[in-house]
Amino acid sequence: MPRDLSEWWSDLFLELQTCEEIDRVFSILSRVSLDLGFSYCAFGYVNRVPFCSRNIVIKSSYPERWVSRYREREYLRIDPIAKLELGDLTPAIWNDGLFANTKHLWDEAKSAGLAIGISQPCWDARGQFGVYSLARERTSLGASEIKVLRPFLLALGQLSMFCISRISGRQSSTATEAKLTQREIEILRWTADGKSAKGISNALAISVDTVNFHLKNCRRKLNAPSKASAAAYAIAYGLL
Repeated sequence: MPRDLSEWWSDLFLELQTCEEIDRVFSILSRVSLDLGFSYCAFGYVNRVPFCSRNIVIKSSYPERWVSRYREREYLRIDPIAKLELGDLTPAIWNDGLFANTKHLWDEAKSAGLAIGISQPCWDARGQFGVYSLARERTSLGASEIKVLRPFLLALGQLSMFCISRISGRQSSTATEAKLTQREIEILRWTADGKSAKGISNALAISVDTVNFHLKNCRRKLNAPSKASAAAYAIAYGLL
């Protein structure tokens, strides 16, 4: 650990806050992992849309042979680290219990030099999920080290997720740049609440045709197949 934690954290916080590229965020996390005593790190996150097919992005400094093997065997489908969103913000310590149902994955990871590890779940303000993991080949992870690591992992995970969400939201799709009018936002809010076009027209004292006109524009701007998905996309992109 750095000797001057206050200065180290202050510099790191500013550096992450001003990142404009996701690769730069991960480069910083790779450097930080060494400061924290780990040779390897990874950051995985789930893009907000589409909702039914999870678009998972993983950045890692893991050995290339392990990365290739992980992809080849499609280990993402069974990796317990990828299922941590079902839990809470408590970090997961890599051990036989965590990988009880995926022993072959765990054995191969250890053989690749990823024998000691800890993974921190994190979320951004709108619920986008991510996991920040640290790993090394030797030196067991004791209770005292975990106690020291936990606040840094939590803060780094949340801050990095916020930065990645902001950057990916700006870069990923024109939908995030859609310029919705105040009336369109108002109508999408009513739609999100389950109102029909007739119900919205009554609430806003405008014609049904006008409501449908605005909804059609919303669908076009958000590249959404229906008015319900337009409302969902707008919420996911933070437009409502």
